[in-house]
Amino acid sequence: MKTTRLLCAVLAGLTPLTPLPRASAVGGHAVHAVTFVDRTAGTRSAAYWTERMMATATPVDARLTRQAGPPDAMPAAGYTGGSRVVGALFLSNGTGRHYCTASVVGSAKRNLLITAAHCLYSPSGHAWNRNLVFVPKYSRGRRPYGTWPVWLMVADQRWIDHGDQDADVAFAAVQEMNGRRIADVVGANELLINTGYANRVTVIGYPSRANDPSDRPIRCTGPTYRYADAQLRFDCGGFTGGTSGSPWISDYDDQAQRGYVIGVIGGYQKGGDTDWRSYSPLFDDDIGRLAVTANDQA
Repeated sequence: MKTTRLLCAVLAGLTPLTPLPRASAVGGHAVHAVTFVDRTAGTRSAAYWTERMMATATPVDARLTRQAGPPDAMPAAGYTGGSRVVGALFLSNGTGRHYCTASVVGSAKRNLLITAAHCLYSPSGHAWNRNLVFVPKYSRGRRPYGTWPVWLMVADQRWIDHGDQDADVAFAAVQEMNGRRIADVVGANELLINTGYANRVTVIGYPSRANDPSDRPIRCTGPTYRYADAQLRFDCGGFTGGTSGSPWISDYDDQAQRGYVIGVIGGYQKGGDTDWRSYSPLFDDDIGRLAVTANDQA
């Protein structure tokens, strides 16, 4: 059980696996976060994303095609019915209409998403993306839990200033729909930090339609490895463009359709330049502080 592992870590005097934001006592200095607020997002963004607009959106990242070269024993992702807490994140920017993947993450405000920072802000373009909406469990154009406009985005200053790959994680808040907050409708993954490099995770995301025209989410389960001091690696084929921001979920519960998010596709090479090797920034205390800041501002 997670609670047992946490308790044992505390008793042993080790750095615990820390669910966040459960307390504002995440130690150290405050993260220098940059926030974009759009109070008018609801009506405008919901009207913007018609069924046709969603169908013609393309991935925001460059991992557009499958790449040759994975080892023969490399596993491949398969189609899945998806998860209530994972969805497509639609957005527009200076190059058109695009999408990433995002997921609902537990917070006191019960309205937060986690994704890759490059899905929200372009350091090269010095601009926040626009018209963002989150569609949980999106599949083949269906929106079983509705369309949730994003009104708040929070990213680390290191990403804003120079696209620091170790800070390619960000949070977004969605508006209430019919008087309800998103976590009360679909549930949420819990955020864990300081889990180290070796984990077993389930990754769910929305690949490029150029490779997967069925327009369905994919899923793969396997181990994570250390790539660099603050970067994790996950090997599984099929994670083409559109999967940026896909959550890396430990202890995934098929019935509840959620678990503990310990990473997202992003970081090195904005998540990787092949479909079969993905990366994530290591979730450390800085990510925990960023989550607390996002909840405080949401």
